[in-house]
Amino acid sequence: MFLPILCIFSLILSSHAAVQDFCVGDLAAPEGPAGYSCKKPAKVTVDDFVFSGLGMAGNTSNLIKAAVTPAFAPQFPGLNGLGLSMARLDLAVGGVVPMHTHPAGSEVLLVTQGAICAGFISSANSVTSKLLRRVTL
Repeated sequence: MFLPILCIFSLILSSHAAVQDFCVGDLAAPEGPAGYSCKKPAKVTVDDFVFSGLGMAGNTSNLIKAAVTPAFAPQFPGLNGLGLSMARLDLAVGGVVPMHTHPAGSEVLLVTQGAICAGFISSANSVTSKLLRRVTL
């Protein structure tokens, strides 16, 4: 009876050994396939978890009348290793976003002003699109 209890207790303790509260990206280190290595916890600051760049409109006076403001690990180190990224997209009237891909990624759109036609092409080559309008709360 003692051995099974010891095994269960060992599994419970070891399951928490690899868990981290966060892995703030060490931007001084090179980026690898899984992101940046983790900053030492003593060097982490609250600013690593705050990014205010999404509050400013981008410059849409260009050929496609669009601007993207990224909030990826280099801009927002607290996102490192979470498999998340954010971006702000500003579109002027008549603006377009060129065809692009997000391999093994997802995208969430929130329209705060006006409306856009958004869509995607599946790997089976079927097109899905929808007119998205501003969210009213």
